Amino acid sequence: MATKSKEASLEARIIDLYKQLVVEDKIKKMTVFSFCKALDISEADFYKHFSSLDAIGRKIWTAYADEVISALKQSETYQSYSAREKILAYFFTFFENAVKDRTFISKTYMNFSLLRGYQRKFRTHMAEVIQEGVIADEIQSRHLENLYLDVLWGIHWGMIQFWLNDESEGFEDTEKAIETYLRIPLELMGQNVLDSAYEALRFTLNRFKFPKVKISILS
Repeated sequence: MATKSKEASLEARIIDLYKQLVVEDKIKKMTVFSFCKALDISEADFYKHFSSLDAIGRKIWTAYADEVISALKQSETYQSYSAREKILAYFFTFFENAVKDRTFISKTYMNFSLLRGYQRKFRTHMAEVIQEGVIADEIQSRHLENLYLDVLWGIHWGMIQFWLNDESEGFEDTEKAIETYLRIPLELMGQNVLDSAYEALRFTLNRFKFPKVKISILS
């Protein structure tokens, strides 16, 4: 038990130093050797936890998704939300949690190799929510689930950039932007005028039997 606690403590120390060095723009000059020297640990101890310095960044970003998803699933209110409300809730919760690491995020969000694990967890969670919405008839599948996920990820990454430039009190502009930029995609996911037009056309074609036109060639 003591060994596990010691290992967890070492991992936390590694993560803390990595964040500090990223914020201070020093990480690019570091090697695993120099990093371990700064932390006064052996390389062997480092490699018990991470395969590279970038792996630390990926771990941190993946943990952001874990924190958001865990918080949402523990909320009784969240369980009563519609699928589209759950999507909004993820965005709001992410930025509420992200404030504590805002500088670190500003230094790393452009490095997509660090965001791989986070993006995968984001898409997996959103896919589950979308599927719930399809089953509940809140979201229209249209076989466009992958497109929905691409759009949501694009908006999410764009909102990170917006938030990092947001100087409004309490990041109120970011909250408004989330609602604004997600409104149309979320509305398009639900039943809309295009679906109504399609259903009307299909009903008309099924209701009325149009005579077949026989074309003959006169000699």
